[in-house]
Amino acid sequence: MKLIRYVLNCLVGVVVAGLMTVFLLPRLFGYQPYMVVSASMQQSFPVGSLIFVRDASPEEIQVGDPITFTAGSLVVTHRVIAIDSENRVFTTKGDSNNASEITPFDNLRGKALNFCIPNMGYFSAWFITPAGRFITAMVILSTAALSVVLGKLDELDEPEEPEKPGEKTETEPINDQPAAVGAKEGESG
Repeated sequence: MKLIRYVLNCLVGVVVAGLMTVFLLPRLFGYQPYMVVSASMQQSFPVGSLIFVRDASPEEIQVGDPITFTAGSLVVTHRVIAIDSENRVFTTKGDSNNASEITPFDNLRGKALNFCIPNMGYFSAWFITPAGRFITAMVILSTAALSVVLGKLDELDEPEEPEKPGEKTETEPINDQPAAVGAKEGESG
């Protein structure tokens, strides 16, 4: 049962650490996670991936950077292929697309990292729902509770060693020393 408890504790630790690493840590450093929902950037960001975008000003963006921007009601991440500072527009194109588009500086949401976590976007989309958070919390709490129960069962299974008569336990005071150091016999300190 100790091995099962160990595995359960490791599982809870890995899940909690993973959730914190993916959802909390990037936000602490100013990155917003987004799920990739189309194949326009398939070579760099496969569908279902989780990408991380940080706020950036248009002046920070360079040709070759993947940027996230609004296009009507959509949020899009494409690569910058040209910058027209005078007209305040980016020319962007999905890595898998043949056509490019003009994106005004004002539509810029931020600069995406050239990094993604494949398939984590699916979990992220599910996790942010009330049901996803509830189920995730219940799985973590149930696993932790099962580990505690198994620990209590282990304690019950361990045989107690009987105490030998006249043997002192660690909590009993030992009275082998005189009451006060340097006192003569019969005097109290």
